[in-house]
Amino acid sequence: MQTRVLKLKCRTLNRAKAARVEALQAEFTACTVFHLDRIQALKTTSPTRVHQDCYRKARSRFALPASTLQRARDKAIAAQRSYLQRRKHDRGAKPSRFTKPLPIALAAENLRVFPDKRMVRVTTPDGFLWLPVLIPACFQTQARQPHGASELVRNGSDWYLMLTVSCEDVPTGEGERPHFGMDLGIANLAVLSGPGLVRFFDGKPLRFTRGRYFRYRQALQAKRKLGMVKRSKGRESRWVTNQNHQVSRQIVDIVAAAGGTLHVEKLMDIRDRTKGTTKVRRMLHSWPFAQLLTFIGYKAQAAGVPVIEEDPRHTS
Repeated sequence: MQTRVLKLKCRTLNRAKAARVEALQAEFTACTVFHLDRIQALKTTSPTRVHQDCYRKARSRFALPASTLQRARDKAIAAQRSYLQRRKHDRGAKPSRFTKPLPIALAAENLRVFPDKRMVRVTTPDGFLWLPVLIPACFQTQARQPHGASELVRNGSDWYLMLTVSCEDVPTGEGERPHFGMDLGIANLAVLSGPGLVRFFDGKPLRFTRGRYFRYRQALQAKRKLGMVKRSKGRESRWVTNQNHQVSRQIVDIVAAAGGTLHVEKLMDIRDRTKGTTKVRRMLHSWPFAQLLTFIGYKAQAAGVPVIEEDPRHTS
């Protein structure tokens, strides 16, 4: 059994529904801040102790379902644990603070999906909240699978449902399989080699687009047009994500068609180990290899392609 997160965009909400979702987000954020303050006062990250101290107070103070209160508690505990982990390496690390509205965490029992109607139903203290969502054809089957804890995320004026679903693993089969190796780089985003095959995925479009957006933002920052800078980052991120989706799909389809096994590089701390000029470091820090490997991983699992991580040393 594998877990996937489907990003489903909500259709434009009317004023009444938008107001209810915003109020739910504000309530969840306030509840999470309340738990974080109590955790820092108690100096503990034990869920049992935090629950004993906060649950009754939170139930009387916040109009949220019990399971949503627990999700707020867990988010606050995770934030405090992250701070304690950072402090081990940096004594000047600052405690966690929630200064912006948080995504609304939804427990599995508070969310129901109706793919045929393209609607989701959220349980709130005021009753059911029905939200229209766009479910692409490629997600129709997966959206019918059992789902777990999910989130409602706001991006500007748009809302997205990050739906966590469980899917059956595709059997990988037995017996000898052809082996394919994949090398990652900057000149070539990826190079796939296998029996009778060498396929190059050119990295020039990525380098060109990243460089163009970098120079564009430099010009905007000089003019202090910070809003346009933020929007350009979103456009660049979406373009890069789309490129990684296309490349990962082609790689997995090639290996799956041959019934092969894919060997990928296990790149650890590469940004810390690699040195170079300012331009090289900027290109390296913007190199989206982790996202590409993530996309390859779940697509390969769905296609029944085994993926094996290899130490990249001495493998070129």
